[in-house]
Amino acid sequence: MNIFLDLFLTFFKIGAFTFGGGYAMLPLMQEEVLAHKWMPLEDVVNFIAVSESTPGPFAINMATYVGSEVGGAFGLAGSIFGSFCATFGVVRSLLFLLLQSASSALRTARLSRAV
Repeated sequence: MNIFLDLFLTFFKIGAFTFGGGYAMLPLMQEEVLAHKWMPLEDVVNFIAVSESTPGPFAINMATYVGSEVGGAFGLAGSIFGSFCATFGVVRSLLFLLLQSASSALRTARLSRAV
C-alpha cells in the first residue's frame, strides 16, 4: 500500500476511535506505530516525552513526528490530516443537525405565532 495513504488511514482510525484527547490516543498510536514497524519502541517513548514539552496538541505532535520520519513532508501532511479529519467530520455533522433542528424550531415558532 502507498505509505502516504497508509499513514492517513492509520491516523484517521486513531482519531476516529479514541475519545478524550491526545493522551487517550497514546496506547492506540503506540500500538499502530509498532505494528507497522515505522520506528522502534525507544524512539516512540522518546518522542512522547518531547511531545509533552512541545506546544500544541499532543496527538498532532505525535502525528507530525511519525509522518515526517516515515514519509517526509507528504507523510507529515497525511498523518496530520488523518488525525483530525474524523473529528472534523463528526463536529461538522453535529453542526448540520443542530442547524436543521434550530431551523425547524424557528419555523414551528413562526407558524404558531401566525395562527
